[in-house]
Amino acid sequence: MKEKTFFLKPNVVIEPLIDRWYAWSHLISPATAAMNIVGRHLKIMNSYLQAPQIHAAAVKNPKMLGGPFIDYNGGRIEEVKELRQNTIERRAKSIELQAAIVELDKMLKSNAKGFSLEPLYEKVPDLLKGYVELVYDLNNNPSFRLFESLLYKSEFNDISAQSIALWITDNDSRPFCLSTPKLNDPNVLHLDIPLNHKGIDALSKMKRNPGCIDEIAAILGVSPDDRALFDTFFTEEQSPRYKKYDGDKARMRYFGHACILIETKEVSVLLDPVISYYGYESTVSHYSDYDLPDEIDYVIITHNHQDHVLLETLLPLRHKIKNIVVPITTSGALQDPSLKLAFKSMGFQNVIEMDEMD
Repeated sequence: MKEKTFFLKPNVVIEPLIDRWYAWSHLISPATAAMNIVGRHLKIMNSYLQAPQIHAAAVKNPKMLGGPFIDYNGGRIEEVKELRQNTIERRAKSIELQAAIVELDKMLKSNAKGFSLEPLYEKVPDLLKGYVELVYDLNNNPSFRLFESLLYKSEFNDISAQSIALWITDNDSRPFCLSTPKLNDPNVLHLDIPLNHKGIDALSKMKRNPGCIDEIAAILGVSPDDRALFDTFFTEEQSPRYKKYDGDKARMRYFGHACILIETKEVSVLLDPVISYYGYESTVSHYSDYDLPDEIDYVIITHNHQDHVLLETLLPLRHKIKNIVVPITTSGALQDPSLKLAFKSMGFQNVIEMDEMD
């Protein structure tokens, strides 16, 4: 007897997380992740624990939308305390890395006076030796560049901090998702798998191609205790199929913000995919995942800002992206981490870097 198959519901969120915080590109690169753990995550949690009532008031103020406030209405104090402690313990190496970067910056400002930087290498914090090059800019300001590819191969790149959260949504509104950690919720299933896990591709494919729930549960490592919730994410009902463009010219569809899908008979190009990905009932007509081709020849990322590199959109699309094109990054500057290294670490294939005017 043929086993029954199911589709992933169109409004299931596959939310990437790092340390239970909403994942974005600067949390992938080890150096920028370290700076954000100390300079954002721990600071926000400390602020919340000191004055939860201020956060509760701020999230209700429309002028504060998107600000550094935790959206738990002043509650869940013990859970935030536990997450803070877990972060301090589990991310000790990243916290050490952040301190070393700050120490290096201070050392250069105090000691580099326009002469040779070679004698200062012995003053580089031991943690960073071999990972940085000391430089001057054209105005003789001292600085450093990181060997980012080496950091990805070091103890500072801890993919065990990565996970995904599965849940059902009926809207796209999450104004404080970047400042609010994802704590446990009875309607949210947390899976401790890295973002390069092949199970994310297998699950995402089930939006259009039915599969066996038992098989995908095994691939993702869903525990027996979580199976009841996991099973609610699937349906026997098939969503509308994508209709391939077969015109003689080019079709352009605007998905919102900077996202445009360009199609001809032969090729499809998706620019800066930040889309209203989920199929749910709405009074506003909008394109969603079901308006994207089954195969996307090129995804083009114009620059590394959060509103152009949305991992929540990109990870579920990974299985259908043939090539992903990103701007080249060779400066080693802390503020400009490599998108190529980040995407490759997340399991994307055929990542192409392009320089200006290429």
